[in-house]
Amino acid sequence: MRVLVSPLQTLALVALLAAGHATASAAAVPQNVAPDATLQEIASRLQREDLAGAKATASAAVQQYPDDPALQNLAGVVAAQSGDIAAAETHFKSAIRLSPRQPAPYENLGRLYQERGAGDPAARGKALDIYRRLLEVDPSNREGLYQAGFLLTLQGRFAESQSLLDRLPEDIRARPQILAVLTINLAGSGKLDAAKASAARVGSDPELVAADVVSLAPAFERISADDPIKQLLEALDARGLSTPESLLQLGQLHIRHRRYDEARAVLERALAASPDSLPTLIDLARVVDKSGAHEKALGYLGHARTLAPDNVTVNFLFGIVCVEMDLGAEAYESMKRAVALAPDHPGVNYMMGVVSLHRHDPSEAVPYFEKYVQLQPDDVRGRLALGIAKFRSNEFESAGTILAQVADRPETAAGANYFLARIARQSNDAPEARRRIDRSIAADGTYADAWAELGLLQTRVGEYKAAEEALQKALTLQPENYQATVNLTALYTRTRDPRLAEQKARLAALQQKREQRGQDFLRIVQVVPE
Repeated sequence: MRVLVSPLQTLALVALLAAGHATASAAAVPQNVAPDATLQEIASRLQREDLAGAKATASAAVQQYPDDPALQNLAGVVAAQSGDIAAAETHFKSAIRLSPRQPAPYENLGRLYQERGAGDPAARGKALDIYRRLLEVDPSNREGLYQAGFLLTLQGRFAESQSLLDRLPEDIRARPQILAVLTINLAGSGKLDAAKASAARVGSDPELVAADVVSLAPAFERISADDPIKQLLEALDARGLSTPESLLQLGQLHIRHRRYDEARAVLERALAASPDSLPTLIDLARVVDKSGAHEKALGYLGHARTLAPDNVTVNFLFGIVCVEMDLGAEAYESMKRAVALAPDHPGVNYMMGVVSLHRHDPSEAVPYFEKYVQLQPDDVRGRLALGIAKFRSNEFESAGTILAQVADRPETAAGANYFLARIARQSNDAPEARRRIDRSIAADGTYADAWAELGLLQTRVGEYKAAEEALQKALTLQPENYQATVNLTALYTRTRDPRLAEQKARLAALQQKREQRGQDFLRIVQVVPE
């Protein structure tokens, strides 16, 4: 349904208002109203797309007849079509104030708010309020019933929406755009079989267009069962009615339900149809990154960053993929840009802390994790990360205090107790170190670092057999665990094990690999989009 009136609709509106002027005059009600000829002139200029002339005529007339509701409403239409949204809003509100029983300015103001809905989160709420007021004036107003029902559906208020749509005439309810809303209402209300049947009816309607389905996208995420939505979007595709936007929505639907292969196929088609679509590039990068195609993901994000260098999400995701590829310098620069763009975004601060933690000075990570803890005080994982950053910065006392706060929480017990064990070992408190490492392993028996630490503690007290078992356990869990490899080499050295030479060779190879990985992590890549 169109949001702003067309010039032909305006002419019809002017004719109606002119009749209203005549009725008022016949009733001998004194009104300071503009001549009908003035309204017709403005409408004629609109029809000829002479916006400048229409605006000049309307402005002059409003100065002379400020209390004419019909003129105020028409001036609002002129302002809206000229792109002067603030002036249009003022004119429509004036028309409503001057003639609160006239439906037209309510309809126009509601349309104006809806057109702003994508960029202004509050606009849809304002539109809904206006349509409710319209229905108080004209309870059977078709546009008011449909638009209010449509907006309620977008908010996930499916039963309220349907109660309004049920008041529409039967022939109106049979139109595909109304049936599409009905389908979403049924799906959102848990009536899945009825929703599927409705979706099939919509999908076969000869008058169906992509906008009938695409406009409902804000409601899709509010529905757990995706079959009816998938039916609608795939019906567009099967009939050759799909658009880049409908393909994007189908891809996003697949992503929400973890159908990543299907998502990739659809999103690649969407990108082919609209190569510079930022949302498509971002979603496609996410999907291919999940499949391990990190370089491909960087290509999409590099293109996206060229299109929108100041987009927080693009810089954030680019940084994450760089982390996955051990491209440290590029990850750091991208996350640094993301933090500059969104200094109070929790996730951005957290990832900037992660990236900084692996640089030459790990203390650089501390303020970012502190900011994350400030922004998300109930997320104990943030406190764990802050404790680790403090530990790596050699602030052991502060680290111990923070880690102790989360050592008993299931989601952080393994990590917190592991680092508390290391702090105790460095303080030569062997009993406390052993107690903490046992708690770490009890919390997560697959934590290779904890087994490596246990092997070191056992080596120090002469429990060589147990130490080897712990270290071999660590290497079974993580064959290239560096600390376990170092500790096993130390154990073999102490026990003069004949496998020492072979173990030293493994350690040397791993050290070389770590060094090469570190160099790769620090190199900067130039991503050229395909």
